[in-house]
Order: sequence, then C-alpha cells, then structure tokens
Amino acid sequence: MDPPSYEEANVLPAAVHPEALNIPPPPSYENSIHSPTTPPPTYGEAVGVAPTQTQTQQVIVTQPQPVPVALPYLTDFPALTCCPHCNQTVTTKVTFKPGAAAWGLCLIVMLLCCGCCLIPFMMPSLREAHHSCPQCKTHLHIYKRQGNVN
Repeated sequence: MDPPSYEEANVLPAAVHPEALNIPPPPSYENSIHSPTTPPPTYGEAVGVAPTQTQTQQVIVTQPQPVPVALPYLTDFPALTCCPHCNQTVTTKVTFKPGAAAWGLCLIVMLLCCGCCLIPFMMPSLREAHHSCPQCKTHLHIYKRQGNVN
C-alpha cells in the first residue's frame, strides 16, 4: 500500500485530539525540594536507647592460635609443627633437593639423547621438600611429589 499523497493527508482528520496536547508543565525544582524541619534522629534514638542509658562496651577481638601440622601432613611450604626431638613448636625450614623422579628422568634422557640430562634437576616439580627443625637442626620430614605438578 502506498502512502497517501499530500492532499489526501491534509483531508484526513487529525490522529490526536488537541486536548491531549495540553500537558501541564512539570513542577518547579524549588517546589519539589523540601528541607526537614528537624534533624534526623541519632543512632541511639533510632534504636530506642535513651542517651542516658548508653553504655560503652569494649569488644576484645583475638586471633585464633595457629594449629601445628602433624609431620606426615607437611607439604612443600614451611609449616608450624612440633619437633619430636626438642619438643618445641617451630616453623619448619624447607630445602628443596632433587628426588627419585629427577634422577630417573635424568637417566632416561641420558640414555635416549646423550645430552641435556641435567634438565630434570632444574625442574621444581621434580624436587622433594626436606623439612628440618630450625632449633635443633634435626631432619623432620620429606615431602615427595607424587606425580602432581605444582
């Protein structure tokens, strides 16, 4: 269907009644803002406590004490544990040394490639974590990575 011509459009009645176009202007900005006559209530008034009944309570927050880790559960991070030799609660000292996986991979690379056999010793995922007591220098635990690459 083609749109009507200019003459036909002028003959048709208006689609909107003129009364619908009489929209009152919005209220002025100053009329919409009203300031309260009284200030807002204080916290004590809002929760129902009279100012004379306000009591100051001290809240004491304490940190929980760290729990020592049992020796078989030590991983590759220093941890708080109880040394069985000196009976002190210490944070273990961790040193990393090549494990059996590094030696085995070194042997395989040496047999296959005849070179680059030292690369497994540089891989952190093939090192074992040796925990020792910093007080008495006693060896406590070895954490061996069992196929998980960190």
